[in-house]
Amino acid sequence: MNDENTKDHANVKTIPPLIPLTFIAVSWLVNRFIYPLSIPVPTNIQTVIAYVLIVVSSILFGFSLYFFFKTRQNPEPHTPTNALYTGGIFKITRNPIYLGFLVAQVVVAIKLNNLYVILTLPFVFWLLNKWVIDPEEVYLQKLFGQEYLDYKNKVRRWL
Repeated sequence: MNDENTKDHANVKTIPPLIPLTFIAVSWLVNRFIYPLSIPVPTNIQTVIAYVLIVVSSILFGFSLYFFFKTRQNPEPHTPTNALYTGGIFKITRNPIYLGFLVAQVVVAIKLNNLYVILTLPFVFWLLNKWVIDPEEVYLQKLFGQEYLDYKNKVRRWL
């Protein structure tokens, strides 16, 4: 039996939060045991930025999770999807949870005062696109067809 035809979920390569968490952990290890590299911004400015970004990531996560609860879906991408939601925060970005991951990673970098965490953002961004978002979009296009293509043409992947 062909697994590709029988599964009803996106073929993502990993559990999405593991991507930023792995890079945060590696960054912490490098900073702690190899060569410390702090963020070259005064602490009071870092604090203000962190508080603003905590609010932004909370909004991204909160409104995203509201959609999943409202439609009785599981946000974990290895589960079936039963609805295409294009309202609320999904009118601004197609991937608010993953955008929230990136914003939260900056908050963690500030909290740890670890520039490596910020320097790994492009890698996290790339891996989220290749290992998670691309397979999700293939799945959603197969599942919802033209409705998803129209949504994709209207709303950007990130911002």
